[in-house]
Amino acid sequence: MIKSTLVIGSTGLVGSYLVQELLNSPNFDSVTTPVRKLSFDSHPRLNEIIFDFETESEIELLEPVNHIFCCLGTTIKTAGSKEAFRFVDFELPLRFAKWAEKINADSFSIVTAIAANSGSAIFYNRVKGEIEEALKKTTIPIIQIFQPSLIMGRRKESRFGENAVKGIMTLLNPLMIGSAKKYAGIHAQTIARGMVFYLDNSRQGVSVFESHQIGAGV
Repeated sequence: MIKSTLVIGSTGLVGSYLVQELLNSPNFDSVTTPVRKLSFDSHPRLNEIIFDFETESEIELLEPVNHIFCCLGTTIKTAGSKEAFRFVDFELPLRFAKWAEKINADSFSIVTAIAANSGSAIFYNRVKGEIEEALKKTTIPIIQIFQPSLIMGRRKESRFGENAVKGIMTLLNPLMIGSAKKYAGIHAQTIARGMVFYLDNSRQGVSVFESHQIGAGV
């Protein structure tokens, strides 16, 4: 059976690692990456497409795939407003999930956050929780939700506050055991490997993986 994949958010920290993991795996025949500008080295199984994310009808031009991975994520500061943040972290993932339903895709995997909660008073956590709830209502056979804590690794764009926290987290990670383990920082490559591993070992329905569980099978 041909296993074709599409990665949205492919140029981000987790997404870029995920593309490489998929290309390195013998289990996937093609990897499609809708991007604003060409970003990857050529590969016989990579299909990089210049894509207008603001135009909703653009999605209808994409070839159907078996599996969709969503690694989209931003900050309110980077996005410029709460509305722009919500577009990236809620509207776009939901748009692709609806497309996944339409093409009868087998699965949809998404990276959200450890504190995702649709009832949270914190806007960031609430939006992450809202997209999780929206995905659970779809008819996609396999939904896999990954809830990392602070994502470690070097981003293309600098986030000063986040970089400071990463430095502290590097020191604290070894001390986080027991119930605190899920709050330890996790490297983006570990998340990417976990997403591939759990899809290869997937089951029907919705599965939620907290930060400490993501790398457990890798």
